[in-house]
Amino acid sequence: HCGRAGVLPGKQPHAPVEVSVTAENRIRGMIELRECVRRLIEYQTEGYPDEDIKAGQEKLNSLYDSFTRKYGLISSRGNKLAFSEDSSYCLLCSLEVLDEQGSLKRKADMFTKRTIRPHVAVTSVDTASEALAVSIAEKACVDLDYMPSCPANPRRNWRASLRRDLPQH
Repeated sequence: HCGRAGVLPGKQPHAPVEVSVTAENRIRGMIELRECVRRLIEYQTEGYPDEDIKAGQEKLNSLYDSFTRKYGLISSRGNKLAFSEDSSYCLLCSLEVLDEQGSLKRKADMFTKRTIRPHVAVTSVDTASEALAVSIAEKACVDLDYMPSCPANPRRNWRASLRRDLPQH
């Protein structure tokens, strides 16, 4: 979604789509919201300082309030028609917690809280079984070179420890 006034690219680059000025403004507003949300997600996943996250949340609040004053809830029919083709439309809808009637109950926690913690790699474990679990969780396979250090069971003893601790089939 981006282009010259009144004309937005279609699904294929050579197929622009004519839209009304209102639809274009809705789309531009939702693009701005989308980029702000993505930036805020990046700040959280990459471990940015709380001050940066707070500033991102304030910007998101301001953009959201301005957008909804003009065009209603992101989940409204007009906004859905304008932006539902965008893969991030559902992400934007998740900013709104709605009641049973479809009215805004409250804004999502992302506006006020850190909702994503950065990934922290496990660097040590106490047992070979824990090392195996970490390897499978992180690599989706048994990777002896990746397995975190295991002081109680050095690598040369892992096979024996795993044979002893895990059920055999």
